[in-house]
Amino acid sequence: MLALITATHNSIGTLGESLASVDMAAGRVKHFFIDGASTDGTIEFLNDFTANTDDSIVQTQDDAGLYQAINHGIRLAIDDPDVTHIGFLHSDDRLITNVFEKYLSVIETEPSPVFYSGIEFHDASGARIRVWDSGEFSRFKLNTRWMPPHTSVVVKKEVYEELGLYNSDFGTAADYEWVVRVLSKHGENSRYFPERTLSMLVGGASGSSLKARLRANAMDGRVWADKSKLQSMVVRVCKPMRKLGQFKLI
Repeated sequence: MLALITATHNSIGTLGESLASVDMAAGRVKHFFIDGASTDGTIEFLNDFTANTDDSIVQTQDDAGLYQAINHGIRLAIDDPDVTHIGFLHSDDRLITNVFEKYLSVIETEPSPVFYSGIEFHDASGARIRVWDSGEFSRFKLNTRWMPPHTSVVVKKEVYEELGLYNSDFGTAADYEWVVRVLSKHGENSRYFPERTLSMLVGGASGSSLKARLRANAMDGRVWADKSKLQSMVVRVCKPMRKLGQFKLI
């Protein structure tokens, strides 16, 4: 069974639509919610949801940050004997239901340790404004600037047991560092699903301002700094340029 980890913090405005997109996977997905001290009704909504929905668990913690919440959810999923794979659904994102069903069937039947797909981006009105079709893995792409959309990545839970959880010391680049860690080990055995399986709300901490973007770029480079200073600089220059191709006619 696939575990979906959702970290929430004052997410009441988007959570309902996000969870509605998972309805088609009932019985095939177990949902783990970690709430970080919400005050807007999110925790009440989640308590009602989990009370009326099979295969869902909600826990609360002090608002210690996104990656601490994600790690908490991953630990719960690892300890659950029903869970075989672990992925994510952020509280303001939504699955593309007809495609995600196909993606889930691939995850359930193929032996790869790592799966990923394309994604879309939408604005507050729901309009699609950007797409991210990552393509097949290659070692060269990984070593220069490439990564698949983190929100589409699903791994066998043994991958976490082998390679560890998210390192919050990397700030907003913690997901990038984790993906590099995983694909450095398992990239050649990863499975690319060539359709877009979810839509992500634009924004986020790393892109909220120029200062935040520059800080995130520095963290991206730090992921490679202990391997090669040259490689770190290549990533810092090339990784932002990759996004230009995502703003294409859609």
